[in-house]
Amino acid sequence: MPRTTCSQCLRPQALCYCHLIQQQRAGIDLVILQHPQEAKHSLNSARIAKLGISNCQLWVGEDFSEHQDLQQVLAEKACYLLFPGSSAQDSAQVLARQKPEVIIILDGTWRKARRIYYCNRQLQQLPAIILNDTGRSNYRIRKVPGDNALSTVEATVTLLRQACGCPHAHSSLITAFEWMIDQQIHHMGEGTWQKNYRQKNSD
Repeated sequence: MPRTTCSQCLRPQALCYCHLIQQQRAGIDLVILQHPQEAKHSLNSARIAKLGISNCQLWVGEDFSEHQDLQQVLAEKACYLLFPGSSAQDSAQVLARQKPEVIIILDGTWRKARRIYYCNRQLQQLPAIILNDTGRSNYRIRKVPGDNALSTVEATVTLLRQACGCPHAHSSLITAFEWMIDQQIHHMGEGTWQKNYRQKNSD
């Protein structure tokens, strides 16, 4: 028989993390553009951000040039893009000076996020910001491209904390994220995790 799945987080009922999330409204509207392949990943962290932030939109696709809702946001709001382009400014410095109306975040592997970026000329024209000195990601169950590569929910919470000046804002999202990781490691078995993930994420 198929396992019962939570309709919100899409995790098996025994691994559902929804009870840990306290939904709050963020000080900045968020739009997450998620690559279709990432949407299928059961350990996707953008879903946690969407469930925990009431003014967060999550749209799936690659080419958003005809996405009416995104086009309206781009036309009517002061938007910034979280993306490490050559002209990207440090997010902490930008958010200390001003508060964008919307921050757009690309969700997917680095290769898939770049695909979204290069498929959408309008995103390339937005002022870009980048997270610096973030510390190491706790995404221990997925391979990360570098020490400063954060999961989508970690990056989202970091940005919102920089914007509001509160180091503990939206903490339930990180709690749910870390619980998801711990439960998945327990489910796969410590030996499997050690073999397939630990060394690759500690080099």
